[in-house]
Amino acid sequence: MEPILIIVTALALALAVAMAIVVVIMLKQEKARSDARIEALTAMAGDSYVPPVDPVRSTAASFAEPVRPSRVPVQPSQRVAPEPITLRENVASPVDDDLEIRSSIAGVSDLFAEPERPSPWVNRLVAIGCLSAIALAVGLAATTIRSHTIGSATAAATAHAPAKVEAAPLELLALRHTQESDRIVVTGLVQNPRTGQPIGHVAATVFVFGPDGAFLSSNQAPLDFTTLTPGGESQFVVSVPVKGPVARYRVGFRTEDGRVLPHVDKRGPDALAQK
Repeated sequence: MEPILIIVTALALALAVAMAIVVVIMLKQEKARSDARIEALTAMAGDSYVPPVDPVRSTAASFAEPVRPSRVPVQPSQRVAPEPITLRENVASPVDDDLEIRSSIAGVSDLFAEPERPSPWVNRLVAIGCLSAIALAVGLAATTIRSHTIGSATAAATAHAPAKVEAAPLELLALRHTQESDRIVVTGLVQNPRTGQPIGHVAATVFVFGPDGAFLSSNQAPLDFTTLTPGGESQFVVSVPVKGPVARYRVGFRTEDGRVLPHVDKRGPDALAQK
């Protein structure tokens, strides 16, 4: 599992770096295009403007100049009557044509047209993708490191943890019985040792056997105390219905889920109970 997480983290980091490089390149290209556009507009705005010449005004100005008398005398017979000046009508002035921006000039018709700008959401989505990839890489790396740390700590704790101590067996301190015609009543005293663990809902079980060793009957009854604390004692009384002679009986202890609890006989060598 850990190699897979490491590989995924490395791929995510590589993707984040690649996306960051793409964003930087796109920003540089956009800045270069903007600078080129500004430089072109500045160059076109700085060109010298030469106003067009009005032919009508230049002709009128030439006629308005005073005629200086010639110093050479002219004979009356040599004088020539000046031709009458006729003003041409409907003279088309090229001024209007010069003021019109002609569409045939390349790059002038769309000079003041606002360029189409690309949608800013492309760069935004790229930036969001880069940030998401970086966040995913950081999260995977943190998860991997945490899992590795927890696994190491668990392994160390398991290695240094002491072996589980088995529950100490119960101690049978007293036992006696009373036999009647149709039953046998067994009473006793059991103790949970001081080194034991608290035990709850313990029941005493009695098995009765005949002279030939055959099993006759059995019964169980809970202890007087529901919970046996370490060092605690409790009495029990078990009545087993049986007919006929009884040769021996055996006492045992179980929990409410049927688990058998070990016990030791502390009454002495003359104990009648057999484990």
